[in-house]
Formats: sequence, structure tokens, C-alpha cells
Amino acid sequence: MLSNRKEPCLGFISKDGDAHATYYALLNLEEKCPRVGLTLSVGPWWEDTEPPQRVWLHVNVCSGERGIEMGIRDPKESNFYPWEKGGTPLSREEALASSVIEEIWSVADFIVGADVAVSSYLSGKAVDAEGRERRNSDQSSHSC
Repeated sequence: MLSNRKEPCLGFISKDGDAHATYYALLNLEEKCPRVGLTLSVGPWWEDTEPPQRVWLHVNVCSGERGIEMGIRDPKESNFYPWEKGGTPLSREEALASSVIEEIWSVADFIVGADVAVSSYLSGKAVDAEGRERRNSDQSSHSC
């Protein structure tokens, strides 16, 4: 079990065989209700791509009475701000007006369901960190 107050996990997501998104999920382990600070970048992450081709935002993900709730926060609230490699940071208003908002929500939903550490934490269980090891940020790795 991860034991620090806040434990960052780094993850990458592919789509159609290409690197499509990367994220940091900060598990706030000492809070009463499970909450994840999800800093998420969507766009091309393969070799020879540049940060201006991507956008990123910061989302609070909470486990509540009605299930998982997500809310877009100011990018400056992210522990990873400024995240130059992540691309252009989006405020709540910019994200909701963006043409990629549906893709952002799709990726965020995928992370919550597929990242075993995030899903176990949000379900109120012990954080399942099996197969994960700590990594330095922005390295090519599917684990934290």
C-alpha cells in the first residue's frame, strides 16, 4: 500500500497504437473522502511532436454518494504547474468551450476505470500499487 500523504502516479494512454495522453494522478491519502488531483494532457505524445499540439487541464476527481464526480479546476492548482511538456493549459471555461472536451472526458473516465491505483483508492479500498514503482516525471512509463 502507498503510504505518503499524497502519492503521484504517472500514466500514459495510447489510442489506435499511438501515444495519445499522459497524466499525473495525485492520490490525497489522508483526506476523509477519496479525492484525486488529475492533471491530464491530451494530444500527440509520440516522437517528433511538440507541446503546442497538446492541451492539458487539472481535474478534481471525487468519490461521492452519487458515484464518481469530476470538476475542472484552475491549472495553477495542479501540483505540476507549469507543465510545459503537457501543452497549453486550459481553464475551466476554455476546456468546456474546446473542441476536444469530449475526448478529455473520455480519457478521464478511462483513467478512473483502468488505473488500478486510482480505481482502488476511489472505491475506498486500500490503494492497489502492485506492479507500480516510483518514477521521475515525464519519463516513458505506464506506472508511477
